[in-house]
Amino acid sequence: MSWQKAIILNPNEQVLHSWDGNCEQHHKQVFREKGLIMTKTVTKEAKETNSGTLVLTNQRLLWFERRGFLSKTQRASFEIDLRNLKGITSGGAINKWVSITDGDGEYNFHLRGVGAKEIEPFRDMILRQVQNVKQTTTEGVQVQAIPIQKEVITKEVVMLPCSYCGGLMPQTSLFCPNCGAQKKK
Repeated sequence: MSWQKAIILNPNEQVLHSWDGNCEQHHKQVFREKGLIMTKTVTKEAKETNSGTLVLTNQRLLWFERRGFLSKTQRASFEIDLRNLKGITSGGAINKWVSITDGDGEYNFHLRGVGAKEIEPFRDMILRQVQNVKQTTTEGVQVQAIPIQKEVITKEVVMLPCSYCGGLMPQTSLFCPNCGAQKKK
Protein backbone atom coordinates (compact mmCIF):
# COMPACT_ATOMS: atom_id res chain seq x y z
CA MET A 1 0.00 0.00 0.00
CA SER A 2 1.48 3.34 -1.00
CA TRP A 3 1.28 6.63 0.88
CA GLN A 4 -1.38 7.84 -1.62
CA LYS A 5 -3.76 5.22 -0.23
CA ALA A 6 -2.81 5.93 3.40
CA ILE A 7 -3.14 9.72 3.36
CA ILE A 8 -6.19 11.42 4.84
CA LEU A 9 -6.48 15.03 3.73
CA ASN A 10 -8.24 17.80 5.60
CA PRO A 11 -10.91 19.84 3.79
CA ASN A 12 -9.27 22.21 1.25
CA GLU A 13 -5.95 20.37 1.60
CA GLN A 14 -4.05 19.16 -1.44
CA VAL A 15 -0.80 17.29 -2.01
CA LEU A 16 1.91 19.44 -3.63
CA HIS A 17 5.03 17.26 -3.70
CA SER A 18 6.63 14.12 -2.26
CA TRP A 19 10.17 12.83 -1.73
CA ASP A 20 11.34 9.28 -0.97
CA GLY A 21 14.14 8.72 1.50
CA ASN A 22 15.01 8.03 5.12
CA CYS A 23 14.15 9.76 8.39
CA GLU A 24 16.48 9.71 11.40
CA GLN A 25 14.90 10.06 14.79
CA HIS A 26 17.10 10.56 17.83
CA HIS A 27 15.81 9.69 21.26
CA LYS A 28 17.20 8.85 24.66
CA GLN A 29 16.92 5.40 26.14
CA VAL A 30 17.17 4.82 29.87
CA PHE A 31 18.69 1.56 31.10
CA ARG A 32 19.04 0.20 34.61
CA GLU A 33 22.27 -1.66 35.12
CA LYS A 34 22.34 -3.87 38.19
CA GLY A 35 25.68 -4.30 39.88
CA LEU A 36 26.68 -6.28 42.92
CA ILE A 37 26.12 -3.42 45.34
CA MET A 38 23.81 -0.92 43.62
CA THR A 39 21.66 -0.26 40.56
CA LYS A 40 22.87 2.41 38.18
CA THR A 41 20.67 4.34 35.72
CA VAL A 42 22.34 4.97 32.35
CA THR A 43 20.96 7.23 29.61
CA LYS A 44 22.14 6.51 26.06
CA GLU A 45 21.45 8.34 22.82
CA ALA A 46 19.71 6.07 20.29
CA LYS A 47 19.25 6.68 16.57
CA GLU A 48 16.47 5.04 14.60
CA THR A 49 16.34 5.26 10.79
CA ASN A 50 13.16 4.49 8.85
CA SER A 51 12.61 4.59 5.11
CA GLY A 52 9.51 6.23 3.72
CA THR A 53 8.09 9.27 1.98
CA LEU A 54 7.95 12.93 2.99
CA VAL A 55 4.78 14.54 1.62
CA LEU A 56 4.18 18.29 1.36
CA THR A 57 0.58 19.51 1.33
CA ASN A 58 -0.64 23.08 1.38
CA GLN A 59 -1.14 22.74 5.19
CA ARG A 60 1.46 20.33 6.57
CA LEU A 61 4.41 18.01 6.04
CA LEU A 62 3.65 14.31 6.57
CA TRP A 63 6.09 11.43 7.03
CA PHE A 64 4.86 8.04 5.79
CA GLU A 65 7.02 5.26 7.20
CA ARG A 66 7.54 2.17 5.06
CA ARG A 67 6.73 -1.04 6.98
CA GLY A 68 6.86 -4.73 6.24
CA PHE A 69 9.40 -7.02 4.69
CA LEU A 70 7.46 -8.15 1.61
CA SER A 71 4.30 -6.04 1.50
CA LYS A 72 6.01 -2.66 1.97
CA THR A 73 2.96 -0.90 3.40
CA GLN A 74 3.21 2.73 4.45
CA ARG A 75 1.61 4.43 7.43
CA ALA A 76 1.57 8.01 8.62
CA SER A 77 4.21 8.28 11.32
CA PHE A 78 4.14 12.01 12.18
CA GLU A 79 3.15 15.37 10.77
CA ILE A 80 4.48 18.91 10.95
CA ASP A 81 1.93 21.71 10.84
CA LEU A 82 3.38 24.37 8.53
CA ARG A 83 2.25 27.13 10.91
CA ASN A 84 4.59 25.66 13.58
CA LEU A 85 7.65 25.27 11.32
CA LYS A 86 10.75 26.81 12.95
CA GLY A 87 13.47 26.17 10.38
CA ILE A 88 14.96 24.13 7.55
CA THR A 89 18.70 23.46 7.34
CA SER A 90 20.84 21.14 5.27
CA GLY A 91 24.32 19.68 5.34
CA GLY A 92 26.47 16.66 4.69
CA ALA A 93 29.42 16.40 2.31
CA ILE A 94 28.71 12.98 0.83
CA ASN A 95 25.34 11.94 2.23
CA LYS A 96 23.17 15.08 2.07
CA TRP A 97 20.64 15.59 4.87
CA VAL A 98 17.81 18.02 5.54
CA SER A 99 16.79 19.01 9.06
CA ILE A 100 13.25 20.33 9.63
CA THR A 101 12.43 21.78 13.04
CA ASP A 102 9.05 22.57 14.56
CA GLY A 103 7.75 23.17 18.09
CA ASP A 104 7.97 19.45 18.92
CA GLY A 105 11.53 18.77 17.82
CA GLU A 106 13.95 18.18 14.98
CA TYR A 107 13.53 15.68 12.14
CA ASN A 108 16.49 14.68 9.95
CA PHE A 109 15.87 13.39 6.43
CA HIS A 110 18.03 11.90 3.71
CA LEU A 111 15.82 12.50 0.66
CA ARG A 112 16.43 11.27 -2.88
CA GLY A 113 16.57 14.14 -5.30
CA VAL A 114 17.46 16.75 -2.65
CA GLY A 115 21.17 17.43 -2.86
CA ALA A 116 23.36 20.53 -2.86
CA LYS A 117 21.71 21.97 -6.00
CA GLU A 118 18.13 21.06 -5.04
CA ILE A 119 18.12 22.26 -1.41
CA GLU A 120 17.24 25.88 -2.26
CA PRO A 121 14.20 24.99 -4.42
CA PHE A 122 13.17 22.45 -1.73
CA ARG A 123 13.42 25.05 1.04
CA ASP A 124 11.70 27.73 -1.07
CA MET A 125 8.79 25.43 -1.92
CA ILE A 126 8.13 24.65 1.76
CA LEU A 127 8.65 28.23 2.97
CA ARG A 128 6.28 29.52 0.28
CA GLN A 129 3.59 27.19 1.66
CA VAL A 130 4.36 28.31 5.23
CA GLN A 131 3.83 31.90 4.10
CA ASN A 132 0.56 30.99 2.32
CA VAL A 133 -0.79 29.19 5.40
CA LYS A 134 0.12 32.05 7.73
CA GLN A 135 -1.31 34.62 5.31
CA THR A 136 -4.65 32.84 4.94
CA THR A 137 -4.84 32.37 8.71
CA THR A 138 -4.28 36.10 9.39
CA GLU A 139 -6.82 37.09 6.74
CA GLY A 140 -9.48 35.25 8.70
CA VAL A 141 -9.84 32.34 6.31
CA GLN A 142 -9.81 29.08 8.18
CA VAL A 143 -7.45 26.62 6.54
CA GLN A 144 -9.00 23.61 8.20
CA ALA A 145 -12.71 24.06 7.70
CA ILE A 146 -13.79 21.34 10.09
CA PRO A 147 -17.48 21.65 10.91
CA ILE A 148 -18.07 22.29 14.60
CA GLN A 149 -21.22 20.90 16.09
CA LYS A 150 -22.53 22.68 19.13
CA GLU A 151 -24.48 20.74 21.67
CA VAL A 152 -27.55 22.57 22.93
CA ILE A 153 -28.75 21.63 26.39
CA THR A 154 -32.21 22.75 27.34
CA LYS A 155 -32.71 23.17 31.06
CA GLU A 156 -36.09 23.82 32.61
CA VAL A 157 -35.97 26.29 35.48
CA VAL A 158 -38.88 26.65 37.91
CA MET A 159 -39.54 30.30 38.73
CA LEU A 160 -41.09 31.44 42.02
CA PRO A 161 -42.40 34.90 42.97
CA CYS A 162 -40.28 36.90 45.43
CA SER A 163 -42.12 37.34 48.72
CA TYR A 164 -40.91 41.00 48.95
CA CYS A 165 -41.19 42.50 45.44
CA GLY A 166 -43.23 39.87 43.59
CA GLY A 167 -40.63 39.51 40.80
CA LEU A 168 -39.86 36.03 39.48
CA MET A 169 -36.72 34.28 40.67
CA PRO A 170 -35.30 30.80 39.99
CA GLN A 171 -36.23 28.19 42.57
CA THR A 172 -32.54 27.49 43.26
CA SER A 173 -31.63 31.18 43.88
CA LEU A 174 -30.87 32.34 47.41
CA PHE A 175 -31.43 36.02 46.55
CA CYS A 176 -33.98 37.79 44.32
CA PRO A 177 -32.39 39.13 41.12
CA ASN A 178 -34.82 42.13 41.17
CA CYS A 179 -34.63 43.47 44.75
CA GLY A 180 -31.71 41.45 46.22
CA ALA A 181 -33.77 40.22 49.17
CA GLN A 182 -32.90 36.84 50.65
CA LYS A 183 -35.32 34.09 49.78
CA LYS A 184 -37.61 33.09 52.66
CA LYS A 185 -37.41 29.49 53.73
